[in-house]
Amino acid sequence: MSRIADQNTNQDSNQIQVRHLVKEYKRKKNKGNVRKALAGMFRPDYEVLRAVDNISFTIGRGEAVGYVGPNGSGKSTTIKMLCGILTPTEGGILVNGIVPQQERMKNNKKIGVVFGNRSLLWWDVPVIESYRLFQRLYEIPPNRFKENLDRFTEIMGIGPLLGIPERQLSLGQKMRCNIAAAFLHNPEIVYLDEPTIGLDSESKASIRECIRRMNEEEKTTFIVTSHDFQDIETLCRRIILINHGRVVVDDDMQKVKLDFNREKRIQFEVDSNPWYHKGMPSMEGVRITDEKPHSITLEYDVEKVSSIHIMQQVSKLCEIKDVAISGRDIEAIIRDIIRKDNHSI
Repeated sequence: MSRIADQNTNQDSNQIQVRHLVKEYKRKKNKGNVRKALAGMFRPDYEVLRAVDNISFTIGRGEAVGYVGPNGSGKSTTIKMLCGILTPTEGGILVNGIVPQQERMKNNKKIGVVFGNRSLLWWDVPVIESYRLFQRLYEIPPNRFKENLDRFTEIMGIGPLLGIPERQLSLGQKMRCNIAAAFLHNPEIVYLDEPTIGLDSESKASIRECIRRMNEEEKTTFIVTSHDFQDIETLCRRIILINHGRVVVDDDMQKVKLDFNREKRIQFEVDSNPWYHKGMPSMEGVRITDEKPHSITLEYDVEKVSSIHIMQQVSKLCEIKDVAISGRDIEAIIRDIIRKDNHSI
């Protein structure tokens, strides 16, 4: 399902080009006992861990791409190589026509970065002083700095926080201040790694709307990694799924939903669940995902069984009060793809 072949023919419009990217780390082998561990202090034995394994993709100007995968799949390692923080073991990267590792300062002026677990701000100084330092580092003209500062202070609701040192902020407050910091210099590309971690639902909605508008109106390119799949579904039209350092899926979000959404969910409210604590009789293509004394939730394969047949079977044993049918969300689809990929290795 890779889009790489299609995009190779249109390289001029590609803002990010990643070719056969590999990142390996050396780590000491676990010796397993004290005697071998002591011997290893003098003659260490190393093994090679391949965090990113021959990844290729291109991203066009103004795209919003969800870069997703389980923990340890290589997402953050890839982002750090795109930023120029890490150097690839093999392969190549071009961002706006330059190699990030060779021209880090030039690359940094074109990108914004938010790492959910790492702050951009100085620990012991007021937030506004960190912002003023960014103004000097990025050479932001005073008028543009004031305009952007006012804009993102309002969007993120951080006006009362500007005079407070970062060490005194909550996790959610830090995230809002860091997101504002990443946008102050009008970056062309923004990498968002867990951008809404620690935020309440209202703050999440505000930030998502801001990102969506920047993407649509200003054609800012976004790469989003998040375990909150509402971030991915709300912000991204394309999804790149990696597992064990390899690209498993690279396609439009809606096409992924259509291609992999063979299963649907059907939820019943019943007078009394006849299978509660007893188990449901086997029905081809159907499995229980949740059950309570007065409700049953099933997932079923639409190519093996119809919803009408399921309702008929359930109605034979209990009275149905209400029923709701829905497709699986993108999180469930991704989970299923990863499970199948793991079994194929």
